[in-house]
Amino acid sequence: MITKNASSPGRSLGGRLTGRTSAEPATGGAGTVMSVGGVDLHVRADGPVDGPTLLMLHGFGASTAWFDQVVARLPEFRIIRVDLLGHGGSERPTSGYDPESQGRLYSRLLSELDLTDVTVVGHSMGSLFGVATAEHSTRITRLVLIGEGPDTSTGTLPAGEWIIHIPWIGPILQHHGPAFVTSRVVRRAFAPGFDMTTAFANPGQGLDDARSLNHPAFTQSMKQRQAWTRQRGLDARLANLGLPALVIFGREDRFYNVDAALARYRAVQTITTTALEHVGHTPIIEAPDRVADLLREFLDRGDTAGNE
Repeated sequence: MITKNASSPGRSLGGRLTGRTSAEPATGGAGTVMSVGGVDLHVRADGPVDGPTLLMLHGFGASTAWFDQVVARLPEFRIIRVDLLGHGGSERPTSGYDPESQGRLYSRLLSELDLTDVTVVGHSMGSLFGVATAEHSTRITRLVLIGEGPDTSTGTLPAGEWIIHIPWIGPILQHHGPAFVTSRVVRRAFAPGFDMTTAFANPGQGLDDARSLNHPAFTQSMKQRQAWTRQRGLDARLANLGLPALVIFGREDRFYNVDAALARYRAVQTITTTALEHVGHTPIIEAPDRVADLLREFLDRGDTAGNE
């Protein structure tokens, strides 16, 4: 492991990783840039070194800042957050966006940091990479999936999403298209009527994060997630792992058929499920108090699964 910079003061993990809770734009960085297997990842760390360890992986088009409100409510935990490959302050290569490659990457990060008994908390697409990481690492003992269906058959994409995949046209629209179009897609990640002014300390966070992706990250992530979950859904992968898992949905999620997704997960004995009323695709921002409570309850409960 090579630590390339530490852009802000913070609490350390063995003197190797610093960070703080922040809502800086995705183009900035409040943590440390680490070289993991030759790949530069922007990583943040918060909380006491000896606290229970959580690895938080954000969703597609987001950044570590999307977890800020939950992190602030879990001061007793050691929380490691990563800007996913192609997002935020992490490297933007032309390949490596499939779940298998990313699972190996974040597994190696856990090894580099020598973390054990880790609970992975994934939001949206970060849930896929969390499961993939658990398939490559024995350091993970529990998983939390937030707002992610077992496969794309239980979800829907925004109308016109296919346009962004067109060479030349796609990158121009993504980075230079009208802000109101991108902002409208970002708003779909929240329940109708949610007050977006309360989402981030930086009002432009959602737009900054959505535009921070490079085009390969956008197109490859979407296509390869579908192929990976078609091969085996997250419900089947969790059953195969046999680890305690918690699945959280907002009842007003606009990306997934919540009932269909939960029915699949409930069929797996090791999975606990819950649906939050009046919440959309992003409970970590729309209902951070409830999410923090659910995380504590899940870790305190141990291996016993149940449903709400």
